[in-house]
Amino acid sequence: MHKIIVLAEPVEGHFNPFVPIIIKLVERGNDVVCITGISFKKRVESTGATFHAMPEKWDPMDKEIYDFYPELRKKKGLKQIKYYIKHVMFDPVPDILKILEDLMVNFPADLVIYDTFMIAGAWETELGGPPSIRLSVLPLSLPGKNIAPFGLGILPGNSFLTNLRNNFLNALFDKFIFRDVQKYLNDIRKTLGLAPYDKSYFVKGYEIPNLVFHTSTPSFEYPRENFPSNFRFIGPILMAPKVNYKKPDWWSEIVNGKPLILINQGTIAKNYDDLILPAIEALKDEKMTILAVPVKDNELSNLPENVYVESYIPFGNILPHVDLMITNGGFGGTQMALSHGIPVVIAGATEDKMEVASRLEKTGAGINMRRQKPTPKNIRKAVMMVLSDPSYKQKAKEIQVDFAKYDAPERAVELIDEYLKECKRKTVY
Repeated sequence: MHKIIVLAEPVEGHFNPFVPIIIKLVERGNDVVCITGISFKKRVESTGATFHAMPEKWDPMDKEIYDFYPELRKKKGLKQIKYYIKHVMFDPVPDILKILEDLMVNFPADLVIYDTFMIAGAWETELGGPPSIRLSVLPLSLPGKNIAPFGLGILPGNSFLTNLRNNFLNALFDKFIFRDVQKYLNDIRKTLGLAPYDKSYFVKGYEIPNLVFHTSTPSFEYPRENFPSNFRFIGPILMAPKVNYKKPDWWSEIVNGKPLILINQGTIAKNYDDLILPAIEALKDEKMTILAVPVKDNELSNLPENVYVESYIPFGNILPHVDLMITNGGFGGTQMALSHGIPVVIAGATEDKMEVASRLEKTGAGINMRRQKPTPKNIRKAVMMVLSDPSYKQKAKEIQVDFAKYDAPERAVELIDEYLKECKRKTVY
């Protein structure tokens, strides 16, 4: 079949969406090599793919992302996003390209599939390498008419004034606010012999790959007049229940008929004071069962009787029992909840979280708290509002029906097969 290289940022939310796609590619006889961090080696090999280490200089290994890039802790909002683009996305590109080219001496790849941050995949195509596909694992950052720039968490315009505001902000970002980012990445491109981007990175990032697979559906994205011709919605990557998962001893206690509230703070923003602790404080006296994940062993003590914590529970196993999820707004986790018809309360203002929250707000399937550290009072108010108003559940159910129309891994592999067959026909003729 085909030789395929996967470039995956060594972060759970970027690596995990690749897993079911890689499994299907391998099942169809493709030879797959995955370049990622060493801590993901066993999981890569469990898919049947071959693991190849990314440059050690750029591998966090067992470090948290904020420990590996300590400057990220000091930055919020747009400053943090600009830092991510410059130093997490673009600084590693020359070293990743070297790894790619060394690998392809003995592994002549037919295709490179890369996630949103591993932009080296597209640049390798520009340098004369194999075609590339971008797996988009974050909310769409593609600029659009009447859509505010990525990173502000502002809803699309719905009036003359809001349209005017959003379009003005787009021009401001393009010409001034992100000008330093554009210069930074074009300087890197110059050292590699690549022409400077003639448009914003937020546009070129979608135009350069041969295909873009976006891991969502139109129902969870902002409506747009048009998309690039290479763009495809494939639906969210959903995690099935783990058959061999050993349930904790207290499992029967949480599946007890009372409303089950899942508090999930994701795998990057791990300060319990941001969300987990205020949410526990908010709901400790309610007739509900509270489950907080992930919480490392022995890090929280003296918990109220209705609160349980766990370092890890597969979403596919617990979500069928959940009535509401409180989260900081991870793209994958939020869509997983909605895929089960679960309304969501989001409190997040770092990375891409404000964009996930605004999309949730647009759907009506939950509440956007518009802050990183909500108070217990605000959390309780949001939870009670969602549980008492059936419209939130109804909207979540509507998204669940929409998501069920998609099989993202199957669709991705079908599109890959079609594309590679077309490439072969063009080569022959």
